[in-house]
Formats: sequence, C-alpha cells, structure tokens
Amino acid sequence: MPRRARSRSAPGRTRPRLAPVIVATCLTAACVASPAAEEPPLGTVPTSAAEIPAAACAALDPTLVRRIYRGIDPERSGEIQLIPPEGLQAGGLSHASPFDTTQRIPLLIHGPGVVRPGTYDEPATLADVAPTAARILRFPGFHAPDGRPLTEALLPASESRLPRLVVTVIWDSAGNDLLNRWPEGWPRLRELADDSAWFTNAAVGATPSNTPPSHATIGTGAFPMTHGIPDEFVRVDGRVERPLHLGPDALKVPTLGDRYDLALGNRPEVGLVGSLSAHLLMMSRGSFVPGADRDLAVTREPNSTATGGDDTAPRWRLPGGMSSYYSFPEYVNDPALARRFLQRIDELDRADGQADSRWREHEISSLLGGWETPARSAWQTDLVEAVIEREGFGADEVPDLLYVNYKMLDSLGHRYSADGVELLDGLRAQDQELDRLVRLLDELVGRGEWVMFLTADHGMARDPAVTGAERYEASQLATSIEATFGSPDGRVVQRTRPTQVWLDTDALARSGSTVADVALHLWSMTRAEVVTGEEVERPDEAAFLAAIPSSMVRELPCLRTTRP
Repeated sequence: MPRRARSRSAPGRTRPRLAPVIVATCLTAACVASPAAEEPPLGTVPTSAAEIPAAACAALDPTLVRRIYRGIDPERSGEIQLIPPEGLQAGGLSHASPFDTTQRIPLLIHGPGVVRPGTYDEPATLADVAPTAARILRFPGFHAPDGRPLTEALLPASESRLPRLVVTVIWDSAGNDLLNRWPEGWPRLRELADDSAWFTNAAVGATPSNTPPSHATIGTGAFPMTHGIPDEFVRVDGRVERPLHLGPDALKVPTLGDRYDLALGNRPEVGLVGSLSAHLLMMSRGSFVPGADRDLAVTREPNSTATGGDDTAPRWRLPGGMSSYYSFPEYVNDPALARRFLQRIDELDRADGQADSRWREHEISSLLGGWETPARSAWQTDLVEAVIEREGFGADEVPDLLYVNYKMLDSLGHRYSADGVELLDGLRAQDQELDRLVRLLDELVGRGEWVMFLTADHGMARDPAVTGAERYEASQLATSIEATFGSPDGRVVQRTRPTQVWLDTDALARSGSTVADVALHLWSMTRAEVVTGEEVERPDEAAFLAAIPSSMVRELPCLRTTRP
C-alpha cells in the first residue's frame, strides 16, 4: 500500500513573468495578453480516495479543472490525470500541460468583406474555429459539439460575401508565450492583425496541449472528451498506441471538411499541406466516410512511425495507414521545388556573411540537412503555391477548404526551447512566409476572395535553465508504481505520459489495489523522489499538484460550480 502522504503547499496558479518590453508590446492592437502572476493557493495531499475531490479543487484553478475535464475520453485516456506544477517539467521539453504557458494561443481571422476587424477579448478556443468557418461558408449542415461560431467577429450575412477559399493556417507551437518572448519576430502578423479579428483571450481549451488532440479539435469543433483523441497515445482494444495507426477512423465525430464536402457532392476542393498524419485530423477523414472522395493530403512521415510524430522521411509522402483514404499529389516532389529549398539553405548559411555550412553555431548537415532550420517553412509555402495552382483551389464559385500546418517552430522548440535565440530566427522566417502566403492568395485566388484563420495548436516549453524548473522523467513514475503495486502476474503500468498514466486495472486488482491507491501514491511522491540529475530544492515537498483518477474528474465539486 502507498505511504502516508505529506502536507505541503500546492502552487496551482503560477503564471509566467513578463519583461517590461513585452508589457509595452501588449499595449498595441495586436496584443497577445498573458495573465499576471499571483500567489498560489494552499492545499493538502489527500490520504484517502474520499479526500481526493476536495484536495484537487483546493490545489487547482477552476480553469485548469475545466481543461482537464475536456481532455478526458473515458474509454481511451489514462486512468490517472497527473498535474505537475509549472516548476516541474517533464523531460524532452514537453509542451503537454493545462497551464497558460502552453494553452494560450493567438487566434486571427482575416477576410475583408466577411470579418469585422477589431480586438476581441471574449474567450475563444480551438473548438470555435470549425463552427466559425461553417458560418462563413453559410453551411448549416455542421454542428460543433463543443465550440461556437465567433459571430462577434463576423459581418452580418446581409453585408457579407461568400469567399472562394477558406484557409486555416497553424503556426505549430507558436503560443502567446513564445510570441511575447520574441516580440520583434512577427511584424507582419502584427500588421495583419490590425486589419483582422484578433482574439486576445484564446486558448487550446483542453489538456494536454499536444498536436493530435488540438488538430482534431480544430477540425471537429469538439474537445477530446467528444472527438476521442486525448493524447499522442490512446487506449484502443486494450492496447495503448498511436491513435492513427489504423487510419483516420480514430476520430469519433466528423470534421467540418467531412460534412461540407459530402453535402456539396464532393465538388469543393479540400486539401492539407502539413507534415504529420495528425495534421489531417483538422481537415477530414477522407474516403473513410461513405460517399466521400479522397481529399488531397501532403505529409512527410516514414511508414515505420505508425503515424506518430516523425516527419523525417526523405520525400513528401503519405504513410501506408493513410494512403488509402487521401490523394497524394506527386508533383510536390518535383526536383525544382527541392532545389529551391537548397537555395534557401544556402541563403541561411550565408546570412552571417560566411559560407561555412552553419546556421548560427549549428552544422546544417546535423539538422537533417536543413529540414530542422528556418528554411523549412519556405518549402511548405512553395508546396501551397503548387497545390493552389494545380488543383484550382478558389478557382470557382464553390468555396474550397485548405489547411496548412507549418511545423518548423515546433521542431526548433523541441531542440532549443522557447528561450533559444534560434526561435527568433524561426519566427522571423515564419512571419516572412505569412507575408508571402497573403500575396500568393491575393494573386492566385483574388484580393478579397479568401478568408484566413491563423492560430497555433499549443505553446512551447521554456528552457529550465532560464525558468529554474526542475526536471523529471515519466518513466521513473512507472518504476515507482511497479515497485509498490506490481505483482508476478504482470505489469501494472501500460504507459506514462507527462499528464496521464494508463494502468492495467486487472493486474492492479490482482495486487489488491485500486486506481485511487496509485493516484494517492503519485500525489504523495516528493520532489526528491522524482527530480533527476540535479540538486533538489524543497526535496520534501510533494512533487505534483494533483494525481486524480480520471473517473473522478467529472464529479469534482469545483467542476460542477463552474462552466463546463
């Protein structure tokens, strides 16, 4: 049985500190607001299952509780929701968290004749993108389970026009915290915001803030509790694995693209230029939907990744699990496009005045030949241009849907963190591509004939050396759980992730324990027991803000007294 828990303070409301220059930046119309720091509440580690609900509500801000609730699929999520404080960071610069640092995101809607320009402080989430696009398309056949159309930012139907193309652009990992960290890196976005609807209080809306759940939310207008993609791994048929290993049918509800394309007899052009199969979750399930066609899809995943987070294939391609449902345009591998990318690598190399095969102090060859450098985003814009021209996106009166994920910033963030100066280079390059994309859309589709959503799927991890955060490895938690609850009959832990733990409940029962016992064990672990490779501050303090059985979250008293 787990040890008796310790009392401690629970810093559940820590917020990032802003430098004065960032505060000044937030006085502009394109402000990306971050909340001010506040004192943490006090809490006590529970010693019994009955104490968990009250302890969780004492430890966590109600906003965090709502995000946790929205992120749980009862069939697919882990049995335990784990909430480390912001000062305890999972290894690998993880951005999976319920906190504002990774939850707060930019949200811009640009479209003259459709959008009412202005700065909007109303709360918004990624679940609002699809229903707002449906309203712009004047398409009544889509109902968002959890989101709402942002009508405050749209002109009345009597004054609005019908665009030829709706483009949804994701700056992967470019949350507000990153933008505030490098305000000089995005002048074109700031300029575009002055002529757009800009939401200053937008958030992912559910935890964990990861690529697959967020893209599914963008596409379906639903949170993970509804669409069924609660993390980068899910439980399916008793196994915990990548959600898309069997194809796009992992989504439990249709996307806007599914409904819209089918309702119009597959006449609209629907396509995506991204790099991961997870990006397809914001577009459609392709021909998996009976009667639907194979929507156009550009990714770059090797077959061996089981449609995970690897986009390092040597060529643009669809992995086997997706190729049956989508159409891949072979022309994106035109050697001329690859040569243009190499030219941009050369420009990046010479940006410091020397041709030394380096970007800053990094050997370009060591960065996948330049794939994980700022040059990557320009290649994707080249593909967008080719796709629009060759497929005729926006070329007729039937409005089309195009989805674009620029993942370069995420790749850099996992290498260097939000505090790495490399991210300033990345933001500048991405901002330049935004300028080019706007000009391309004006040229190829027509000025005033398109609408753009621009947002991020999540924020980016900060550098622990800058923030002072301590580190832990989720795998160590599995070792501790097995040592306490395991038995010769089999392992108890199926998988650990930064925000949740999957358990074999049958094996746990054979050991005479419950999910609540494991939650109490995790909640009682001290920082000394989980922090790795460094001297531990406050070693006797409990490591985690909370460890809650997923089945209890829906019944938390603080959830019942706040808007779900």
